[in-house]
Amino acid sequence: MFWKCCLFIGAVFFFQVFEGRVLTRRSFSDQSIHGYLTERTCWWNEVCKEEFQNQFRCRCPAWSFCRAPGRYYNAYCSMTATGYIWTQPGWEENS
Repeated sequence: MFWKCCLFIGAVFFFQVFEGRVLTRRSFSDQSIHGYLTERTCWWNEVCKEEFQNQFRCRCPAWSFCRAPGRYYNAYCSMTATGYIWTQPGWEENS
């Protein structure tokens, strides 16, 4: 009976320690780009920002993110919110 209790307590401790690591999203949000080359909406999985460019090519739909695997890569419209996220301003903010 004692070993069952120890096993249960160990399992609870294990899940509490590692629960945060499994649910943690690994992402970084960059708000340094403020302009667009064209005022159009991107298609899903289309390049929304090219590497080393200081403007977005197009705006991702509301249900997606302009994301890349890192800062110096092309970014694509994706529903996944992990990786390097380029925060896109609204049309009215772009002047």
